[in-house]
Amino acid sequence: MKYKRQNKIINIVKSMPVHTHEELIEILKREGFKVTQATVSRDIKEMGLIKVPASDGSSVYSVPEPTGEIASARVDMVADSVRNVVAAMHTVVINTYPGMASAVAAAIDSVMKKEILGSIAGDDVVLIITAGVEQAAELEQRIKIVFKTE
Repeated sequence: MKYKRQNKIINIVKSMPVHTHEELIEILKREGFKVTQATVSRDIKEMGLIKVPASDGSSVYSVPEPTGEIASARVDMVADSVRNVVAAMHTVVINTYPGMASAVAAAIDSVMKKEILGSIAGDDVVLIITAGVEQAAELEQRIKIVFKTE
């Protein structure tokens, strides 16, 4: 549940201005999450959200661009969640343990964003779109190495 909630927080912060913890809590509750101020504070700290100036002079939460160290930590955190990786045409399909696909997709997005066109995560499957068949095969091998599935 933590990963789903944190993934939702990232989506919220990227899609709309969020000025306060309270505002974020209300949005999460409307989305069906049962959260407390302490939980949201912990999530913000764990995810490294920062406040940045908004165009109206206020400040809003933002997701910082991951540095190599943060991206590596994300991969390490979810490495044991990947069960299988297979290239199929111009896509790569990653099977994860239930509930872990969003976290794995976020880790891949942060580490390999220049190599992929996009990713879609379900509950236990991540679908990654690449530019072509060769790129998918190369990405499959890289993911297997990074996530230690071979």
